[in-house]
Amino acid sequence: MFYELAMLAINNLGRARARLLMTSGGVLVGTTAVIILIALTIGLQESAESGFGSSAALTEIQVYPNYAPNPDGSFPETVPELTAETVRQLWQIPGVAAVIPMVNLQGGEMLAGEYTGYTQILGVDPTLLPYMGLQVTKGQLTLERGQALIGAHAGDYFNNPKTSGDTYQPVQVDLFETPFKVKLYQYTSATPTERRVDITPAGLLQEGTSMYDYALIVPLEDVIRLNEWITGQEIDTKNFRYDQIVVRATDREVTLDVSTAIRELGYSAGGMGDFLNQINSFFGTMRLMLGGVGGVALLVAAFGVANTMTMAILERTKEIGLMKAIGASDRDILTVFLIEAGLVGLAGGLAGVGLSMLLRDAINQAVMNSAIDPAAGGIMFLPINPGQMGSGLIIIPPELSLFALTLATLVGLGAGLYPSLRAARLPPVIALKME
Repeated sequence: MFYELAMLAINNLGRARARLLMTSGGVLVGTTAVIILIALTIGLQESAESGFGSSAALTEIQVYPNYAPNPDGSFPETVPELTAETVRQLWQIPGVAAVIPMVNLQGGEMLAGEYTGYTQILGVDPTLLPYMGLQVTKGQLTLERGQALIGAHAGDYFNNPKTSGDTYQPVQVDLFETPFKVKLYQYTSATPTERRVDITPAGLLQEGTSMYDYALIVPLEDVIRLNEWITGQEIDTKNFRYDQIVVRATDREVTLDVSTAIRELGYSAGGMGDFLNQINSFFGTMRLMLGGVGGVALLVAAFGVANTMTMAILERTKEIGLMKAIGASDRDILTVFLIEAGLVGLAGGLAGVGLSMLLRDAINQAVMNSAIDPAAGGIMFLPINPGQMGSGLIIIPPELSLFALTLATLVGLGAGLYPSLRAARLPPVIALKME
């Protein structure tokens, strides 16, 4: 029975093709607006995410002692330090994959041939390397005593003191290929003592590893031993304090929850993953706002569908009376007109999805062409590096197309509900008397 009613509705729409095209055109515009505006936020979000480096960095949370003032402006009497007990507490937080305590070398000048420079030297337990999300382009991801993993940009800021004079001229030094030492000073006596320590490169880290791009990673015991020499004091292992702790979350989606739990323990927590969640929250709000703008266009189209269905009922009142006279029920009449309204929305939705695909390809191609145009010098109207737009500025996932198509059909059904009810409730005698 439903098949016959559906075929009748299709035949009725075919009798007024011009009206169908114009009414569906309104739904087409609304559907296209919804898809393109939401797809724009998806493309911008993906471009923003690609600028945050490796995916491993997005699950990384840096933990420090919290020196921030209280909400009332006062400062806390005691600040929790990063101790072995802190490490145990962090391991108990749900969603934590690894806790990596670190110690900074307290001073030191880098010597590479005739060049000198400074860089951060981090001490890390070598057994925790597999949890740090690091990759090497040269060498191996291992650490033994006297070795170091070299950050991709650790050698970017060296200079030759003999030739630079008063003007600092940075020079890039390949620390993986160039032998280097760390010069340390001890000021525990009236005469400073100098010491030079040879370090052997174990591997060159891949670029984009967050905080390690400009650092050297050495065994934790090496840093503790060298800090003892610099300060002239033996470190008390019972009261040892770490300089920072890196917490690795199991998944990017739980990074924000882990950061919140760390702050509740009284520590300062931050990182690219935490910041990215805030960016994603912003894009989520932006998506709702722009989707609402497109929804207004669909709302206007709904009035067009309602108007078209109302006119169709007025024109076919006698036909409705005849259908009821030969046995059609109110439900049959309601079904026919609802199918017509739904098909109007569906047709506009399908056309809107197709037009959105064409606009997506055209906009993405125009953006990429402007990005590689030497005269333009890049994308002038968007603060985006073209290399970060893997899939383009406009990204339409399949679920967005399905959502828009469903929404357009529902808009057609909703707009046609009242006219369909009016048609179904028409008394046969009155309907047959209408001219």
